Amino acid sequence: MKKITLAVAATALGVVGATTPAMAGTPTVQTQKVSYADLNLNSAEGQKALEWRLKSAARKVCRYKNHSPYETRSRSIARKCYVAAMAKAQKQQAAIIEDERRGG
Repeated sequence: MKKITLAVAATALGVVGATTPAMAGTPTVQTQKVSYADLNLNSAEGQKALEWRLKSAARKVCRYKNHSPYETRSRSIARKCYVAAMAKAQKQQAAIIEDERRGG
């Protein structure tokens, strides 16, 4: 099955230590699977569709855009999480597209 798993440690979400003291310092990981089996990654349209899916998954995992304009700390944390998640996702996307170009 062709899927990318977008994973972000909860430390990027600013959640570590918010649960129990025993779990403090042990980050949980938020994940979202992104399927691309139905996409032709040899086409610009397929690549754009995958990028849109990755952005959507990163927004969901990082809770990006779900904050009031007055919640600057939450927005800042979510933005950092989103940027980190997309950096990882774009590396995975580039490797997958290259693999598809080679016939993988």
